[in-house]
Amino acid sequence: MRWVILLHLSILCGLLTAPIQAQEWWEMETALEKGGMLHLDGKPWWGQAQQLKVGEELVLQSEYPNGGTMLIRREARTRGGKSKEMLVWILDDDGDMKKNSPEGDKDSDCYVADYDVDGTVDQMVDFIDVDGDNDPDEMGIRYFVDGELRNCWFGTDIDDDSDMWDIADYRYTGDFFQSDPYGNSEIYMNKYDPIQHRWLPISECPFAFFDTDADGESEITVRFSGAPLVFSKESDPDYANSIRRYQGEFDPAMNTMGVVNIRYSIDIDGQSSPENPLHYEMGFTMTGSLPYEFEGMLRHQPLRRSPKVSVCIPHDQVFETSNSYFAEQTGFTWREFADTSLNIGHPSRPEYDRRWEGVFWTWQRRILHNTGGPVQDWNSRREFLPTPSDSRVLYYSPVDRRIHLKGATEGWIQIGNIVGDAKLGEIRMYDTNHDGYFDRWEYYDAGEAAPYRVASVQDVENPEFGDDWEALRAFYMGEVLPSAIAQNQSLIEAIEGYPNAFQAIVPKELVQALEENISLDEHRYILDLIREIRFRQFRTQAREFAQAHLAEIPPKDSRADPNLRKETSRTWQLVMDVAELDWLYDRGAYYETAMRINALRSRLTE
Repeated sequence: MRWVILLHLSILCGLLTAPIQAQEWWEMETALEKGGMLHLDGKPWWGQAQQLKVGEELVLQSEYPNGGTMLIRREARTRGGKSKEMLVWILDDDGDMKKNSPEGDKDSDCYVADYDVDGTVDQMVDFIDVDGDNDPDEMGIRYFVDGELRNCWFGTDIDDDSDMWDIADYRYTGDFFQSDPYGNSEIYMNKYDPIQHRWLPISECPFAFFDTDADGESEITVRFSGAPLVFSKESDPDYANSIRRYQGEFDPAMNTMGVVNIRYSIDIDGQSSPENPLHYEMGFTMTGSLPYEFEGMLRHQPLRRSPKVSVCIPHDQVFETSNSYFAEQTGFTWREFADTSLNIGHPSRPEYDRRWEGVFWTWQRRILHNTGGPVQDWNSRREFLPTPSDSRVLYYSPVDRRIHLKGATEGWIQIGNIVGDAKLGEIRMYDTNHDGYFDRWEYYDAGEAAPYRVASVQDVENPEFGDDWEALRAFYMGEVLPSAIAQNQSLIEAIEGYPNAFQAIVPKELVQALEENISLDEHRYILDLIREIRFRQFRTQAREFAQAHLAEIPPKDSRADPNLRKETSRTWQLVMDVAELDWLYDRGAYYETAMRINALRSRLTE
């Protein structure tokens, strides 16, 4: 396949370095000058345009052969200050502008914006109606710096809902929640090469969304990070997300672009819906050095202004490529709950922290370059795989009853900011025998250097699921969550049957969280925390009770005293039974732990 791609590239380079032969009037009007420049002050209508006041407009006919209608108007800018104005040049590419009431539309018209009315172009928004049904199917937002084309955001309306980009002042507003991260769609960025007059992949190329159950919402989202294969991880760790790079001057290193990071997220509990959009639970973040060479990536669009060939992997190859991506390192994230210190969610529920970008890695502890942001750290479980891999294998641990990344050597979750701003603690996970599965869990109070509990469990079976997401979803929703919730409740109820001395004070924010509109997955997380608090206090009291009784027995030879023999044996058995609770609890056997706690009630309260 590689030689085919290289052949395509050689043909493309030959085409793009040849003299520009603009055929349509609208392309000749907006043809780029040398170096990707575009000026308005040389246009025959420029003098008239400068005299316009806000709200005034000119209607003109292009002087090029078969020239169509153009509209020039002065507008007030909605961003950047009250006194800002701009000149907007609208080209009626498809010839449907009404003569008596001219107005641009969003099927096949182009909008060129000069922010300071200084004759240099700042923005261009180009709508393309590919199938002739009078709604946009593709869209490009071109960014200019001092009149020089630097980059373009492209959009493809795969599900034909006419939504792509949310724009203001003829540029992306920065709020993609109001754009189209829903259903089947994609966006991608290209960098303009002014030397060879061509597009090159850069930054998010693509950000792709997949509706797997045809409900109009996305269940999978994938982001490729495009950067030069020789970028510096030390000085440019987030190159693909740097405006300094994609809107900066062209760098020859950009001639060899690669996919240096892939993030993909999945709605594993199947709750994504119009009522709960962007409901992703888990995600992978992977770093690597894959050359940006994919069959079908050269997208020639004759209705696009030159350069007509954009570059992006086809939408239907994105997820498959992600699953087989050769990753140098991998981070696995599971969003357990929201973080009250953030408000980064959907506009309808900003405090819920569900991001359109999905669930991805952090910039703390273990650094994965080109991860991007924004990032939720609290109540997000992280697992780190430091070695190369070309597949993602997930497994279920019966110890903590969670889904994990096979091969991850360490993990952690910071617990807190659940309703208020209280920091509760942290859980750390390790694979100590390097067999690919976690076998040690350490539990910390907030701010403490030493764990208050350590669970080391190695002799368990960890069922694997590979990347069979449907099987994983069925198992997780049908078995894992119902069982985890039921076992939590069973153990909590067993402890709550004891006198007050055995009871811990549960933080009010955890009780309040259970009353909120949360998912089953989140409900289970809160119950986990309540169960841990309850059992920790119960274990302390049970140990103290058993130890106190043991200390009361006289330290003497019991051969001649049958009552003493009976009492010392009975008390020691209680100590052993209490110790066994720890062993059962550490293994995640919460039903068995609850049964033993119930069975010990009379002896621990006598």
